[in-house]
Amino acid sequence: MFRVHGTIRPLFGMAVAAFVTACGGAPATQTEKPQANKVEAKPVEGVPQKAVEAFATGATALKQSPPDYVAAATAFEEAVKIHPAYVVAWLDLAYSYEKLGRYADSAGAYQRVLKQGVADDGITLAYGKAKLLSGDPQAAITEFESVLRNNTKSLEARTNLAAAYQVKNDFDTSLRYVKEVLAVQPKNVPAINNLGLIYLKQKKLPLALLMFTKALSYDEGEKSDLDKNKERRALVHNNLGLTHFAMGDMPRAVLEFEKAIALDATMDEARLNVASVYLDWLDYPTALAQFQAVRARFPKHYQAMVGEGNCLYGTAKYPEAAKVYEESLAVRDSNAEVLLRLGKLHEEQLNEPKKALAYYVKFRDVAKPAADHKVHATIQFLEQADTLQPKQTGGGEGGEMPAGEKPAGGEQPAAGGEGVNPAEDAAPPADGAAPAPASEGQAAPAAGATPAGDAAPAKEPAPGGAAAPAGAAAPTEGGGAG
Repeated sequence: MFRVHGTIRPLFGMAVAAFVTACGGAPATQTEKPQANKVEAKPVEGVPQKAVEAFATGATALKQSPPDYVAAATAFEEAVKIHPAYVVAWLDLAYSYEKLGRYADSAGAYQRVLKQGVADDGITLAYGKAKLLSGDPQAAITEFESVLRNNTKSLEARTNLAAAYQVKNDFDTSLRYVKEVLAVQPKNVPAINNLGLIYLKQKKLPLALLMFTKALSYDEGEKSDLDKNKERRALVHNNLGLTHFAMGDMPRAVLEFEKAIALDATMDEARLNVASVYLDWLDYPTALAQFQAVRARFPKHYQAMVGEGNCLYGTAKYPEAAKVYEESLAVRDSNAEVLLRLGKLHEEQLNEPKKALAYYVKFRDVAKPAADHKVHATIQFLEQADTLQPKQTGGGEGGEMPAGEKPAGGEQPAAGGEGVNPAEDAAPPADGAAPAPASEGQAAPAAGATPAGDAAPAKEPAPGGAAAPAGAAAPTEGGGAG
């Protein structure tokens, strides 16, 4: 069953904004037509023109509506390849990677900037944020503490430290930093959000609800900053959705998840969360649209793949469902529930007993079911049928089974969940709270911990959540300790 998890993306106290001019060139004038937002490749002293042109291409991609982060990252990669000392290109590359959910790559890009001798607390905080989002809270704490040593009054560093300790489930230390921030700025939205996340993790749901509602009221009270704070408000709406979900109020949870998506279309954790609810409600078409939206950004996003397979199964699109399930096994081949589902699909809907047998055997080896589990009888039956098949059909590659000989356990309805649970309960898949396909080496954040993040580009999967609510604990995305 797909359950809503708390994949929490901390609200950070600060972030480095993208530089969308060619290192000193004037920004392109905003027009109604996105294609007109072209950044000119003005010559930059000491930088090869080819690198400047690549940078301008990336900056133009960032200025589109919506931004094309994949194209931007590709162009910035070319710029730094041509000119490795191109600091502004590294910064924009780090920013693009972050927006794509490629947090480990983002951290690497920020690190390249710092190694070039650029001393800036904002970049150090952004580097720490990327380390936290990539699943290394201790490394993040090291960076945030270095900023606090340089500036003992830094609220941004304290907010980020609160987020990092919250990820580590060290609530006492996290709460200490939250209180230090709120003592100076009682309406600090990231700090209030992080306090709400502490309460959410501690199951103090009424207090969590109060904090998230208060955070939104303060943010929305600053009318001039509504556009700037859209992503931050999206995180809080997602957290409100998680709280309503935990309280059993599904309609309100869905409403909050959809508000988060409307504010930030790249918030894949909110898409996964709302999709998981629709899947439980057996609204397969609506859930499918959300899972596919995530996979459009992360083709190998594991939870989205399994969710899409469940939706296709629920709508009786069996060949398509089998294809997606099989693709998911290339990312994680030990999901017993998927293996069992594939066995049933090939046996009962696709009439491919040999393939069914292979998946049942793999399921048996992975799940190690009890001796009275029906799969043992099914395997025995298919093995015998395969032995007898040439005599009954004159050969043929796994022809049909004799009529009336199907093993017990007929077609399984696709109820809503990470595997539409078959009658014989298979071991459930290990839903990570924050998607991070193993095939790409991204660290998968623990449930309710690191950000499920802004997914990765088509060419590289990245965090995304499990089919259960991915929370948003967030070190402030950028700028705002206050």
